[in-house]
Amino acid sequence: MLGRGVLSRLHTLTQQETFTLTLYLDIDQNKPANRKRGFVVQAEALLKDLKATHGPDRQLAVASRRALDLVKKLRPKGRAAVVVVNTPTKLAEINELGLSFAASAHWRTGAFLRPIVEAMDENERYGVVLTSTTRARIFTSYMGEITEHEDLIFDTTSRSRALGTDQWRSQGRHQRRHDEEVALHAKIVIDALHDLALQEPFDRLIVAGTKKATAQLVRLLPRRLQGKLVRTITMPVIASKKEVFEGILKLQLMMEREQESKLIEGLEAELHDGGKAVAGFAPVLDAINQGRVWKLVYDKKLKVKGGECPDCGSYSPETKGPCPYCGAKVKAVAQTLDRLSQTVLEMGGKVEVIDGPAAKRLGKHDSIAALLRY
Repeated sequence: MLGRGVLSRLHTLTQQETFTLTLYLDIDQNKPANRKRGFVVQAEALLKDLKATHGPDRQLAVASRRALDLVKKLRPKGRAAVVVVNTPTKLAEINELGLSFAASAHWRTGAFLRPIVEAMDENERYGVVLTSTTRARIFTSYMGEITEHEDLIFDTTSRSRALGTDQWRSQGRHQRRHDEEVALHAKIVIDALHDLALQEPFDRLIVAGTKKATAQLVRLLPRRLQGKLVRTITMPVIASKKEVFEGILKLQLMMEREQESKLIEGLEAELHDGGKAVAGFAPVLDAINQGRVWKLVYDKKLKVKGGECPDCGSYSPETKGPCPYCGAKVKAVAQTLDRLSQTVLEMGGKVEVIDGPAAKRLGKHDSIAALLRY
C-alpha cells in the first residue's frame, strides 16, 4: 500500500525532465468488471488510447510494456492502483491504494500526481485511541486504510461493590483504588501513543470509547498530544475494525468540510483592493506567475484549459496567442490544474482541493482562488 516512502519517491520523480508514464487503475474486486483480471484489460485499453494520442514513441512503448508486466503480476487487495514508470531512471513500481481513483493514463514530464495531492489533502494521518477502563486499542488511519497497532488489556477493579451501611469507609478506599487504576491505565495508553508517534507520525488524534475513560485520557494528555486532539466520540471498545474505520471516516469528512468553509470565509474577507487574495482563473494565473501564491484553492470538479509560454515559462488563461509577459506564442498545457498545483508546491506553497458547501460558495468566484504571500 502507498506509504510515506513511496510518496517521497514519486515527488522526487516529478522533478525529472524526462517523460514518465503514470497509470491509475480501478482494481476494486467488489466490481464485477474487475474480476477475472478485468483490470488488465482496462490497463491495455488505457495504454492503447495513450499511444494513439501521442503517436509513434519508442520510450512510451517501452514504458507501456513495463507497466503491463507489473499489472499482470498484481494480486489486488485495494480499491485502486497507481503505476509509475520512468525508463531513464529505471524506476518502475506499482502501489495499491485504499481509496478509489479515476482510471487514467498519462505520458508527460514527471509523474501525474494531482490525484495523490488531492487524496493527501482529503486524508491526513490520524491516530485513534479506542478505550474503556479495562482495555485500549490504538490505530492509525490514512489514505482509506486503518491499521491496529496495540490492544492493551488492564486488570482494573470494578467501580463499586454491594456494601452494607457499615462499610462506607471501605467503599471509599475501593473507589480511590479504582480511580488510581484508571489513571494508570490512561498513562500507559499515553506512553503507547508516544511510541506510535515516533514510529508512525500522525497529524491528528481522535479519542473514542466510554465517557469515563475518554475523559480521563484527555485530561492527562501532554501538551504535544493535546495539540493534535480534534474530537472525542463515544464508541464501544469491542467495535470491529470496519466499524472503527467507518466512524472515523465520517468524522474526518465532517471536519474537512468545516475547515473548507472557514477557509473560503477567510479568503472572501481578503478579496478587496490591497487584500491578500485573488479569485478567478486569470487573476490566479497572474499571481502564480509572480510567485505570490501561498495557497491555491479550487473546486475538486473544476476543469480549465490554459497555456504556457515556451520562452519565459509564464502561464496564460488562453491556449494560444501572445504571451502577456514577453509576446512569444503560448502553447496549450495538458492537465492545466495539475501543472498549476505542482508549480505552487515547488514554490513552497500549498494546494487545497475543496468539495461540498465550500465548493458551491467558491463557485461565485469561478471555482478557483488563491491566498497570497504579499
